[in-house]
Amino acid sequence: LAQSGGGGPGGGLDSSQPRFSSSLPTYLPVQCQLSGADSSFFLREANQEVMKNGSLSSWTEPFFLHQLEPGIAAPQSLPSINCSYGNMSIEQPIPVELLQGPLPRVLLTTSQVTLNWKVKGQVVVPKVGSTQPWIQILFYLVGRRWDEPDPPPPSLLPCVRAVAIRDTSEAAPSAGCRLVGPSGICVVRLEIPPAWFTPPQVRKRPPEMTLHSVDVYYSIIPVEGAGQECPFIVNEPWRGQGANVGSLGVTMGPVSAKGERLRLDENLEVLIPPSPVRLGKTVAFVIYMKTDSNTEQFILRVWFQSGINFLAVKPSNLVAWEIKQEMAPGSSSLAVMCQRKASSTAERLESPSYEVMQLDFEVDNVINLVPTQTLHWNVEYPVGVQTVSRQTEKVSHLYISNADIQGIVPLAEDTEVVNTAILTGRRIAIPIKVVTVENDGQVREVDDSVTCSSTDVDVVKVSPSCDQVLVNGKEMRGRKSLAVNFTYLHLSAQLELTVWVPKLPLQIDVSDTELSQVKGWRVPIITNKRPTRDSEDDEDDEKKGKGCTLQYQYALVRVLTHFVAEPSDPGGEMVYMLGADWQADITHLVLDQLKVEDPRIARLIDGRVLIGRDLGITTIQVLSPLSDSILAEKTVTVLDDKVTITDLGVQLVASLSLSMTASPGNYQAIQLTTTATDLLHTPKQEAVISAWIQYSDGSVTPLDIYDSKDFLLSAVSLDESVISITNQHWPNVVAEGEGQGPMVRVEMVISETCQKSKRKSVLASGVGNVFVKFGAKSEERGEAGRGGQEDGLDNSTSEHRTKDGEWNSSSRGSGPGQGGDYSSYPAEVEVPGTGDSELTHTTRGLSDLEIGMYALLGVFCLAILVFLINCVSFAFRYRHKQVPVLETGGNMNHAHDWVWLGNEADLLADHSDQCQGGLPDECTTIIDRNEGGYEENKYLLNGAEPHQCLSFTSFATVLPNENSGGGGSYTNSSVLVTNGSEDDIKWVCQDMDLGQSEIRTYMERLQDNL
Repeated sequence: LAQSGGGGPGGGLDSSQPRFSSSLPTYLPVQCQLSGADSSFFLREANQEVMKNGSLSSWTEPFFLHQLEPGIAAPQSLPSINCSYGNMSIEQPIPVELLQGPLPRVLLTTSQVTLNWKVKGQVVVPKVGSTQPWIQILFYLVGRRWDEPDPPPPSLLPCVRAVAIRDTSEAAPSAGCRLVGPSGICVVRLEIPPAWFTPPQVRKRPPEMTLHSVDVYYSIIPVEGAGQECPFIVNEPWRGQGANVGSLGVTMGPVSAKGERLRLDENLEVLIPPSPVRLGKTVAFVIYMKTDSNTEQFILRVWFQSGINFLAVKPSNLVAWEIKQEMAPGSSSLAVMCQRKASSTAERLESPSYEVMQLDFEVDNVINLVPTQTLHWNVEYPVGVQTVSRQTEKVSHLYISNADIQGIVPLAEDTEVVNTAILTGRRIAIPIKVVTVENDGQVREVDDSVTCSSTDVDVVKVSPSCDQVLVNGKEMRGRKSLAVNFTYLHLSAQLELTVWVPKLPLQIDVSDTELSQVKGWRVPIITNKRPTRDSEDDEDDEKKGKGCTLQYQYALVRVLTHFVAEPSDPGGEMVYMLGADWQADITHLVLDQLKVEDPRIARLIDGRVLIGRDLGITTIQVLSPLSDSILAEKTVTVLDDKVTITDLGVQLVASLSLSMTASPGNYQAIQLTTTATDLLHTPKQEAVISAWIQYSDGSVTPLDIYDSKDFLLSAVSLDESVISITNQHWPNVVAEGEGQGPMVRVEMVISETCQKSKRKSVLASGVGNVFVKFGAKSEERGEAGRGGQEDGLDNSTSEHRTKDGEWNSSSRGSGPGQGGDYSSYPAEVEVPGTGDSELTHTTRGLSDLEIGMYALLGVFCLAILVFLINCVSFAFRYRHKQVPVLETGGNMNHAHDWVWLGNEADLLADHSDQCQGGLPDECTTIIDRNEGGYEENKYLLNGAEPHQCLSFTSFATVLPNENSGGGGSYTNSSVLVTNGSEDDIKWVCQDMDLGQSEIRTYMERLQDNL
């Protein structure tokens, strides 16, 4: 069982450890493997990912041990956990106290592995009668492997106390026994008081009736020392403690059967004697005739085996029937001929059938006698001179035993089956054996053939030899307390099992279901990898240059499920093996069945890492190993959007430590915490670098899941006197002298083959803490690392937007710790370029695209600045220029400069049309409307032939003088504004010879008026 990445729930957060600016769970990406277990699962607790995993320096996740390998014993060979990161690894055995199950424990000792051991009890005979007034309960160990090389220590096996209770106000019989043998078996015999068989006061006593029910309880009593008897407490009055075994019904009279009637045909029946029959004993088969039968003659033929011998035929009523027998000496067949003499009216009235005769047989007294003797019965009726058999042959069995067997009990190595065959296609089998329990409490294993059947083959099956219950993957349902029937001789018993199955559909957990390209991160194009689609415009070269393409995001994948079972009572709620909030990580079981539907869009690496390849939508599927069905499906999208790397979290790993405790949320789980420390305590000690990257879409990913050929990771020491760097592909930090602080800068650079220039393209950079103190211990580093945030080296707060669109703020602490006494530790080393009041920020280099954009922005800013300077200069040059209309004292409003392209006549005509019917203050005319109205227009309309001329004309609206008479309403008058001498009155069209024309005269008059 291996676990890589996919952080799960676990321990709390240490505020002193470096934090990553992300609300998503981050952790130390170690690989942990469990040895010594045949079946185990890492677990995930619902809604605990962020709460219990948020530090780059630790990884916490619970796991569940279902079955250990044979031969696991303390303290010689315990199951262990091995966790590794880079070239560092640590292995630690699981503590014995975590391998003994929950309290109360089966064994008193603390040095024995008793994981999943339980004591199970089963009643031998479900009914008890006054002829045998006792109850037998067999107890045995469940959960211990039968193929263990060594039996459990006899001195450590406990006692079991059983109590039978009919009424809590009565004295309850109590008894006990001590478990013995490899299977830990013992039988408790509870003597029932005679008063419990006294029936209620009734007038007429039925031949057999049921009395009050009896409840049986049991409890475990640890005992130390071999051969010790159970303490006297097993015989003390019951105090209401213990687990309930079951409820028993108590009946009057003997419990043993009087016999079973076998119907031969519509006329005859045979009463089979009760089994088992002791060797050398005589048994009698009684033949009955139906009272209403009119048969006058019949022949009864019997065939039997060599283990029994026929003795005699004993007529029951010689008056009614004449009986003759025919049997050859040494023959194993018998023929009995019966002829009716007279009818028996009295017997017909009393019962539906009456006895005709009795056949006596003797069982051989041979040790190796076949335990099951078979007898065949056939009835023939004469028809004329022939005899005809109306019915088929009937068979009865006689069971032979030399012991006084009370019942049988099927034993199972474990009563819980986890059906992982649905996921793997490999069958799961649980060993079974059947034992007999005799009157004196002796227990013997059955060597002869046993018949068995499952009550629901869609849940669990049994092997043909009845020595296993199994699941082969074709079962799709689980069940709580499913019964499997076993039969030996005339005895039968049931074994109750609980079968857990994975809840379908399975859950595929993907850390990022939307994969985008990473801006600036170019990777070499692999020949068998489909090139990404070209983007638009200027990013085409960014994706294609030098045989490289943009890197797609990676995501972590794992498969989770609940193990569930249907309730024993129909209509009940589903039962969870570990609880509804706990899911098992089954990725290691379905690696071969985990596929991507369209590998052109995305692909999986080792079943745990998802890589985007091309734009589109596809699904991750878990296929059934035995059919074409799909057990799970998850949609993933490869987007055309591009993301950037916004942060690089750095953690130094100088050493690893493991801790295992009982999970506070589930008694079946063990909580594993792996912690990395950045303490270097010996000269030249090396530390590896663990890094996480965060993208602009809010997703976070450990850097080491990416292909090492797609990037370069370089580190720079900020203080060579404290640490040095061995720059390999993945750099190591080497201790040189004592000191502490953020002294290593890590940069993520694209691969050399995709560099566009000699200047390195830095994708992201971050600063990591280093703590060097020679002779110190990791425990001391942990004590110094606890404290508040106020004295930390790095309290910078970064904000980012998650994929859900919400802003999250988290504090990134890159310092070794806060609080505590630092007098015995090296002084902090100030990072060059930073001051005491500055916050330590993680920066990253600029890409070529970003540099080009910034240069273009600078050019735009410079152009805007030149334009503003030109505007200021122009305004300063013409600041003394004034409009003549202002000299009259009026205010200038709505000044417009017009450029007219066209004939003057068109201008006047159009303007006249537009102003007719309009409001006075909404029209601006070329000439003033007074004294003659449009008289002057004729000089313009009757001029020479029209020419296309360009004239520059200024119009202004003159406001009324406040001193003018009337002081009435505002009169909108428009005048042609000119300024200057006669030379200023010129036409633009120089080819027009005005001479002394009327137009020239008009213009001169107009100038004089102005």
